[in-house]
Amino acid sequence: MNFDIKDLPYAQFEKLGLNRKGVLNMKPEDLAAMLSGNRTSLLTFSVELTNGQRFETDAKLSLFRNPDNSLSLNVHPVRAQIKNDIGATPEEMEKLKTGGLLVRDHIALNGEREPHYFQLDRETNEILRARVRDFIVPSAIKDVVLSPDQKEQLRQGNVLEIKSKGGDEIIRARVDLNEPRGFTTKPEVLGQSESRGVGGSAEEVKPTGPRR
Repeated sequence: MNFDIKDLPYAQFEKLGLNRKGVLNMKPEDLAAMLSGNRTSLLTFSVELTNGQRFETDAKLSLFRNPDNSLSLNVHPVRAQIKNDIGATPEEMEKLKTGGLLVRDHIALNGEREPHYFQLDRETNEILRARVRDFIVPSAIKDVVLSPDQKEQLRQGNVLEIKSKGGDEIIRARVDLNEPRGFTTKPEVLGQSESRGVGGSAEEVKPTGPRR
C-alpha cells in the first residue's frame, strides 16, 4: 500500500499543530512509513481544543484511504491500558503482553472471517492486527533465499530458523507488525518459547478463533 505525498490530508495534520511545511519536514523515516501504509514512530503533538487552549500528547500516525479515494489520518494515542477488543482469552492476552504474535480467526473489514495476526504495540498499548493473506513474504532474509516451505513457516507466524549464507550463524525471523517491513530478526524481540521450524515442512498453525 503506497500513498502519494500530494494527497496527504494537510488540514487534518493542522489539528495536531503540524502545517504543510511541518509535515514535509518530518523525519524521512516517519514520512516514508506513512506513505507506505505503516505507522510513524512515537511523536509529540500540540493539539488545539475548542476553547483555543492547547495540550501536548504523544501518538503515532498512519494513513488510510476513504471510499472516495481521498486520504485520512489515523491517530494512535498512547493508551493507559490495553483494550481487549478482539475477544482474546487471558492466556492470549498474556502472550501479547510478553511480545508474542497471535494468529487466530477474526472478522475482517469486508465481513469475512479469516486468519489474522495480532501483536501489541508496547509504546502505545494498541493491539495491532493484519490479515494473514496481506502479509508480503520476503524472498530472502539477510541474503539467504527462502524455500517455499520456509516462506510458509514465516507466513503462518512461526519463528523461522535458517543458516546464514556462510553457515556460521543461525538467523531467526518472525512476522512483526511493529516493523515496517513486516518481520523481525531482532534477538530481543524473538523469545525462545514460540513455535519454530528449520528448513523442512511447516508446522501448521491452527487459529483458535475469537471467544464470544
